[in-house]
Amino acid sequence: MKQYKVNTLGCFLARIYSVLFWDEFHYPQPIKGRYDVTGSLKEKLKWVYKIWIKQLEVAEKGSGIEAYFAAQDLRFSPPEGFEREAALSLSAGGDLMAVDVLTEANTPNLFDDIRDFYFGADITCANLESTVYTAAPLGRNSIPNMPAKMNTSEGMLDRFLAGGAGIDYFSTANNHSYDYGEAGLLATLDILEQKGCWFSGTNRTPEQQEDVLIVEKNGIKTAFLAYTFDMNGNQYEKKHLINEVRFNDETVDISLVRRHIQRAKEKGADLIVASCHWGWEFEMYPHKNIMEVAHLLAEEGVDVILGGHPHVAQPMERYTAKGDGRQCLIIYSLGDFVSYHPLTPNSKLTYVVRFQVEKGTLRGTGHTCITQLEVLPVYIAAGEKADGTCDFRLLQFEKVLMSPGHYALTEGERRDLPRLDQALLRGIILPRGWEHR
Repeated sequence: MKQYKVNTLGCFLARIYSVLFWDEFHYPQPIKGRYDVTGSLKEKLKWVYKIWIKQLEVAEKGSGIEAYFAAQDLRFSPPEGFEREAALSLSAGGDLMAVDVLTEANTPNLFDDIRDFYFGADITCANLESTVYTAAPLGRNSIPNMPAKMNTSEGMLDRFLAGGAGIDYFSTANNHSYDYGEAGLLATLDILEQKGCWFSGTNRTPEQQEDVLIVEKNGIKTAFLAYTFDMNGNQYEKKHLINEVRFNDETVDISLVRRHIQRAKEKGADLIVASCHWGWEFEMYPHKNIMEVAHLLAEEGVDVILGGHPHVAQPMERYTAKGDGRQCLIIYSLGDFVSYHPLTPNSKLTYVVRFQVEKGTLRGTGHTCITQLEVLPVYIAAGEKADGTCDFRLLQFEKVLMSPGHYALTEGERRDLPRLDQALLRGIILPRGWEHR
């Protein structure tokens, strides 16, 4: 943990503020006006409190959100009378923030334990939450009183690609897209193109921003959209560079999303997937306003939402669109994935999903639907060694829970496993009584 620094003064002040402003620090708060976590001392101390002292495991007071997710039914099946003509499987993991100890040397076995499940889909997705920029220093680069800048290596990108057998699609829209300005953003697009990756969320030109990525596989056309709620306070004149849709604000303008949905339909998309970087960090439930905008996107035509940013996993929802009855999959946060928050216990439990999409006819009309959802809970293990190196791995959580002694965990990590299982996985992330595999 030598490479991961804690702000001790910040923690001291955060504890004081958490007593003075009890509800604001212990319960999610409805947003008022424009989201801004960088311009207020209180907001900064809330972030410190949630990352290093106590992650929030409750929803907004009086919202009914906990009961809503506990009662979810995540079973997807084709409607009666549906005749299948083609099928496609997709998998998705959360945020790739390969900094700190997440180097090539420390990750030779990174995906070994989840490879079959995660890489076994026809299309594998994740959010690339850093630049890949050779002109900037690698890692988590901090500036006092400002959000850290994230930059990873080409070698770690190759680790994600796994020689062509790994991640296929990257969302590039997130709050770290502009950490190194336009040059870093464009350099990241350059290398993704050189590697033959599919990506969306950041763009070179206004024309590119107005277009939509369509991937055709197994006879099914999937549109991949991507958006971020903020740029960590970074200002930029060329608005086409980043698909910024301010989901966290009290009032949200989704006109860009609407244009993208229309463009996707014009290009013949059978399925529309939107990666949405949104929400509040280290909170286990989405805010009410995030749920409202998620439902709005589904009503507009998005079939699958892959949420990220909170650095903890949040629940999922099977939402029935009121307009046309489509069964939509909304994942509010896939959580951390390839990311290092060793002093934030709830960040160590994440999950990856795999779902099947089928295309065919329903009563003589073309129809596409989600027909199956699988969830694999994952434990993020740093595997720290005495010499300061790591054997960082993504492990199947159930295996770790059953045989913790087989893995390089600290005593504290072993003791925390039952809490992660009961309070988080079964108590918050998954619906009551739902079998995830």
